[in-house]
Amino acid sequence: MAKIPGRLIVDLFPDGTVRLIFLPTVDQRIASPVTVEDLYAAELLFMTCGLTADRATALRDKVNRNKVASADVSVDEDVAKKFRYKRL
Repeated sequence: MAKIPGRLIVDLFPDGTVRLIFLPTVDQRIASPVTVEDLYAAELLFMTCGLTADRATALRDKVNRNKVASADVSVDEDVAKKFRYKRL
């Protein structure tokens, strides 16, 4: 399965909801955000997006501090489909 390089952007809302957006760096594609109920659920998604457990924990902590963060990732095509990404 092909890996798609891109950037994972994460926002923390005041109610604790977390929004994740995967923006591929190859081709021009668009993505819809995925929303989860809290940072711990988001941390699991970080690992699904190819981050190690340590990097996922560090990203969760950074989002908790700054309310926004991003990370370079490479995701499988199946994971990218969860973000409903498609070619323009």
